[in-house]
Amino acid sequence: MKCKILVMRFSSLGDVVLASAPVLNLKVGYPESEIFFLTKERHAPLGRCLPGVDRVLTIGNSPGPSEIFKIIRRIESEEFDIIVDLQGNFRSFLVRSLVYAGQKAVYARDRIVRQRIVDYQDFTAGAAHTIDKYNDCIVNLGLNPAAKRPVLITNRAPQFKSNNFQIIVAPEASFPNKEWPIERFAEVAVRLHQARGAKIIWATTSTHKAPPNLEDKIGQEFLVHLIDCPIDSLADIIYNSDLCLANDSGISHLSSAVGTPVLAIFGPTHPALGFAPRGLFDKVIEVDEYCRPCSLHGGKPCFREERFCFTRISAERVAAEALEILEMRKDRTKALLVDRDGTVIIDKPFDSDPEEIEFEPGSIDALTRAQKLGFKIVIVSNQSGIARGYFDLADAERFNRVLVQLLKQKGVYVDGIYFCPHYAQGVVANFAKVCNCRKPAAGMAEKAARELNIDLRKSYVIGDKMDDFNLGRIIGGTSFLVKTGQGQDNVNSLRKSVQNAENLICENLLDAVRRIEELEKNPHSAI
Repeated sequence: MKCKILVMRFSSLGDVVLASAPVLNLKVGYPESEIFFLTKERHAPLGRCLPGVDRVLTIGNSPGPSEIFKIIRRIESEEFDIIVDLQGNFRSFLVRSLVYAGQKAVYARDRIVRQRIVDYQDFTAGAAHTIDKYNDCIVNLGLNPAAKRPVLITNRAPQFKSNNFQIIVAPEASFPNKEWPIERFAEVAVRLHQARGAKIIWATTSTHKAPPNLEDKIGQEFLVHLIDCPIDSLADIIYNSDLCLANDSGISHLSSAVGTPVLAIFGPTHPALGFAPRGLFDKVIEVDEYCRPCSLHGGKPCFREERFCFTRISAERVAAEALEILEMRKDRTKALLVDRDGTVIIDKPFDSDPEEIEFEPGSIDALTRAQKLGFKIVIVSNQSGIARGYFDLADAERFNRVLVQLLKQKGVYVDGIYFCPHYAQGVVANFAKVCNCRKPAAGMAEKAARELNIDLRKSYVIGDKMDDFNLGRIIGGTSFLVKTGQGQDNVNSLRKSVQNAENLICENLLDAVRRIEELEKNPHSAI
């Protein structure tokens, strides 16, 4: 369906980042759509990093009535089919009310639930995560939201070359009351440098500088002061880092969206309010206090003799948590997440007989080459035949065991094989449901990432369907569509959905791996 969609999220930094998930869901659900993103001028560079956004419209950072009506006239001229309001305030109400669109969806805040948490520390019905509330808009449009984590497009070329761990320290927040003591951030930075030789990138605005003795303790060679860095450039730097240490702030969501684990220190606010970072390996550090949370966004001054919600969080504890993440990151690797039927083997619809396995021409050579490049080989496959009643779970598992053995005989060692048995319109009750593992949803890829310690952002997804291609977009990796299997039938869909589609269409799996070889040799080249 060709359509024009307007998505509105004016501010703030973290909320614009979280809007990346519903925007991507819109692009997946309406692959031929043209998506406009309306935000404040200061967030325009970030808006351009949202996957699926074709054009960014801006309003001033403090727009008055005349400017609001001016942007309304501008929007009217575009004749949008769908308007999605992820802001939910008076200004966005004016826009969506005064502009015609065939469909409209509005972000509904959990105001009552959140206020009960703040006023009475009533956690019995925690507020839904902001992304899930955004995605309710997608559901209201009749779509199934597959993206449930933030994701941003980054420039993957490293800015600061280092063989050591690289750690971003971002000690600011929207309110001073939300900031863990800066001396403790500095102490953690020193501990991590001393323990692992980590390079520290201290990222602040010009009004919030590092402690003066930090350079003496870490050394000029291992400390970079990043002051007033443009937010899109900061996203690139965080992407090339191993860990981000931040408060409950927009920077924590920025780190999640580029795939770098964040340790987010929560004091007066609380994850139950729905604003916690949602990256696959993120962690919130907090302590229980009877007065916490004391406000929705953390701006209310503390009434006690000290901010116990912060002072009870020691630098030693935070450093220990950080070291655990760095130890895990040390062995993290990239993977080739490859579809099974129509990509590795010839697609014989709903075939569960392992005697019928035939490999696609070139697929063995392709997987062998990928292994030599250092990729883990992970097969991810939708097997709706189970839910449809064509074969059962045991049949699918037996088929995969034989496939893995056949590949092993040819010198290809599969690190993991995952399949989804679900299909919403199936006839087998246990499997007839909407799930989080059926491609393009990220469930299988994320399970592989946890079990095999895979860095999804540095991985590739290859398959013959748009579901495979969209899986790569949702996990923040790189996707290729092959013409084998059902690929030829999906080529036109990809061309209508992605501007640089020709660079992402391959003859077969071997052709895709050859392109990956070139990208790995020259990571600065554009796809």
